[in-house]
Amino acid sequence: MVANSTPAATRRHDLDALRAFAMLLGILLHGSMSFIPGAGVLWGVQDSQSSWVYLDLLASIHGWRMPLFFVISGFFTTMLWKKRGLQALLRHRFKRIFLPLLCSMLTVIPTMGIVSEYLRPQESPTPSSDINIWAAVATNDQSTLKFYLDQGGDVLARDPYGSTPLHVACLFGRAEAAKLLLNANADLRILNNEGQRPEDLLQIDWGTTAFIAQSVQLAVKKEDVLAGREEIERSLNQMKTRSVTARPEAGDNTAGETGLFTLLFQLPVFFHLWFLWFLCWYVVGFALIVKILQRLQAPAIPSKCLTSGLRYLWLIPLAAVPQFFMATEKHAYGPDTSVGLLPLPAVFAYYGIFFGFGAMYYGASEEDVVVGRGSWWKLAFAILFLFPFGLSLQGPDSIGQRILFAVMQTSYTWVMSFGMIGLFHRFFRTHRFWVRYLSDSSYWLYLVHIPLLMVLQFLVSDWQLPSFIKLVLVCVSTTTLLLLSYQLCVRNTWIGWLLNGRRYPRRQTQPYDQPVVADDEPNVPQEPTP
Repeated sequence: MVANSTPAATRRHDLDALRAFAMLLGILLHGSMSFIPGAGVLWGVQDSQSSWVYLDLLASIHGWRMPLFFVISGFFTTMLWKKRGLQALLRHRFKRIFLPLLCSMLTVIPTMGIVSEYLRPQESPTPSSDINIWAAVATNDQSTLKFYLDQGGDVLARDPYGSTPLHVACLFGRAEAAKLLLNANADLRILNNEGQRPEDLLQIDWGTTAFIAQSVQLAVKKEDVLAGREEIERSLNQMKTRSVTARPEAGDNTAGETGLFTLLFQLPVFFHLWFLWFLCWYVVGFALIVKILQRLQAPAIPSKCLTSGLRYLWLIPLAAVPQFFMATEKHAYGPDTSVGLLPLPAVFAYYGIFFGFGAMYYGASEEDVVVGRGSWWKLAFAILFLFPFGLSLQGPDSIGQRILFAVMQTSYTWVMSFGMIGLFHRFFRTHRFWVRYLSDSSYWLYLVHIPLLMVLQFLVSDWQLPSFIKLVLVCVSTTTLLLLSYQLCVRNTWIGWLLNGRRYPRRQTQPYDQPVVADDEPNVPQEPTP
């Protein structure tokens, strides 16, 4: 794929370490969710010590973590193909990616739903400032709502999406909650970030409603939602001089199409494991492209286009095209997430660009890792300038502003990614046992961390400690407990074999000094070269 490709057969310990770091950073990203104001209605746990700083922290991590993850994926995919061939590559990815994904869908994902459903109604009703009013309305917790209103709670409070409690009541048909809010002088004129009034959400089709409910792991029944909306409709019509309807307008044929789109593209299926599903698609696409290029005898791509500064001239605008169609909400930053059965086109194209670059980068014969040179200034420039400037452009009004917003986001992503590659090459280019162990365990930790993380978030949610201390405590405790579970229950078992490709018998030292075939995303430990 790349001209003059004679990459070394030695293991890239730096990329192994960086891949594990990206995986483990997901624990910090999800750990910060409960500390974002109003996020409890989506996440299920809301901490009493919330701050908007954590939304910026989440954006700063989300903006580059997964794109870099897919760069490394593409790199190791090409490496495995070069060493073992396409058939071995496809068999390997089926075992290490698809089967763990399937097993997780039957175990981890249901556990997440059970834990979230159990924790949601457990939220403390005092004091009123600590109540997640949106979650109380969504779950029809009228006693908590009444207490909130009696204590002078803000009926016009907004969540990160600009929605008031009345918006939530109208969306899920919570008629009693809507009446309490209306009696407390809830404003019918307030618009959310999508420009919708509360009454507009009465007409949202069932497919979209079910998708939103599933996203926040909220159990709702269609008949209850529709009946509740009709009751809210009657209450609003008694208050207003103009008619309000809870049903789509006659002759509107878009509801069915929207429902089908939601079912296929937006109904949450994979949750935090969506990246494994994307990898399955990319590996199959990689194999097809290789076959086509071999048949066409396509010319190689010069290494200079991948390693010199010229790469920014095509990488940034290329990634900015799909980014233009993402992060459309007011507080959004970085790529969207696609958790449905079919990948969203813009999201799929975006991450495909990073995967494709990684696949081509393997053949660049980069022993000195030129792309990572000047890692300190790259990271400083990305963090101190590109990220704040891009964040200031959120919610652009014009096409020109949206183009600039997309360019700044992808600039941050690429510069940050290359900076991290250089940083890890500088400090982790040689083997270290503890780094390798973390690499081995990172796949397991990321697969199963959310249920335990949410329980720990709930346990500390009412503690009167600074939020930073609680965040560190939650993340460190989650990582420690899961590392312990990996050592005792996973590493030497069939689960470890499924995730990592081999078992490590107790009291036997792994032959780290043997030549190895570097591997892709989740399969961190490698098998000896045949």
